[in-house]
Formats: sequence, C-alpha cells, structure tokens
Amino acid sequence: MKQWIVLYRKELLEMIRNYKMLWIPIVFILLGVMQPVSSYFMPELLDTFGGLPEGTVLEMPTPTGAEVFIQVVSNYGLLGVLILVLSAMGVVSAEKQSGVAAMVMIKPVSYTSYILSKWAGLLTITLVSLFVGSIASWYYTNLLIGTVPFDRMAQSVLIYSLWLTFVVTITLFFSTIMKGNGSVAFLTVLVVFTLAALTSFMGEVMSFSPATMTEHSGQMVLVGELDSSFVPAFMVTLSVLILILILSVQIFKKKELLE
Repeated sequence: MKQWIVLYRKELLEMIRNYKMLWIPIVFILLGVMQPVSSYFMPELLDTFGGLPEGTVLEMPTPTGAEVFIQVVSNYGLLGVLILVLSAMGVVSAEKQSGVAAMVMIKPVSYTSYILSKWAGLLTITLVSLFVGSIASWYYTNLLIGTVPFDRMAQSVLIYSLWLTFVVTITLFFSTIMKGNGSVAFLTVLVVFTLAALTSFMGEVMSFSPATMTEHSGQMVLVGELDSSFVPAFMVTLSVLILILILSVQIFKKKELLE
C-alpha cells in the first residue's frame, strides 16, 4: 500500500508541475458555464447578428434549467472526452518511450501498483474537473435560467462520472499496449464514440452499455429517479472497468518482461 501511495503522489505532483491540475478544471468550468450563459443571451445574439428582416419577431422557447444542464453534460461528452483523452494518452506510453517506466520497474515496484497509481491519478483529475465544472454550471444555470435541485445535479454528475471513468480507463489500456501517443488517442476516441453511437442507435440491444450512463444522468436531472435498467448497466460498467484494469496490468507485465 505504501508503494502505491508513493506512486500516486508522484502522479499528482507531475500533474501539478505540468499544470494539468490547473488547466483541465478551468476548461471544464468554461464548458460548463458556456451553456447557461449562451442560452440566456441567445435571443439577444440572434437579434443582433442574425440578419433578420426589420420587424421580424423571433420567439424562442425558454429552456428549463434541467434541459440546459443536460446540454452541459452533452458538451462534456464531446469536448470534455477529447480533452481527457489528449491529456492522458501518454500516461504509460510516454514513460515507456522515455525510459522512465523501465527505471521505475527496476526498483521493487509491483506492476499492479504502477498501473493503478496511473489510473487513480487520471481518475482524480477527471473527477475534480467534472465536479468543479458541474458546480459552476449549476450555479449559473440557477442564476440565469431556472432552478436545478442540488441533489439531482450531484446525483446526475455522480452517474455521469462512471462514463468518464470508463473513458480514462480505456485511454490507460491503449496507452499500455501502444507505443505512439497518436495511436492511443485515435483508438480511444474510435472506441468511445463508436460505443456511444451504437448505444444511441441500438438502445434496447445496448441497454447495458457503459455509454447509457449519459442517458441515466440526464434522466436523474429531469425526473429525479432512475429506471430499472440502471442497476444492470451499472454492474456491467463496473465489471468492464475491473476487467480492463486487470488486462492493463497483465499486458504491461508481459511487455516489460519481454523487453
């Protein structure tokens, strides 16, 4: 356990030194605030820059606070995912290329502690960014659009965090088995967005997919409760996460021993 703690602290220190602990949360805050602000000022913006004929009356339905917050989650599912993948793609592959991983593994460090410390570091920055961005979005949504109960927001974000956990875990997996950072990012984005698209188009067949966490998150904000498919989807997601981590450790161990 001491070994894992030392490695985990090393990950946090590196994220502080390369400013990931600063700029990733800031980006999530901007993404979170942008939606309620743009929704609030959209009629004025269209009126000013829309080029509509004089006398035209533009009536737009005012979105509810819950609808705006769901759109924020959607932004995180697109831009937020890309940011996380690009920031995490070299978490293992870059250290293997530079020789840092070999230097660490020369010491009596277990392969499990090494991989899990990387995963915990990625998870920390992901959850911190998601929650600070969501709180900023919730505040401005309540201020400008309409009230979103805090408990619904918190539960929704907690559910959605499972999807982002899946994303960073997949990134770690490909970073373990691939050498180039570009290939890691490409494969991760391909898998994540393909899974999300299949889940969207094949709802009934893919009802247990980790990507359904996005839908369950929105449902929590809108109605304050989850349907019966959430528990099976949660169990499948948890099982997949554990399986991917086990595979990451085993593949990393095999590669290190061969090299």
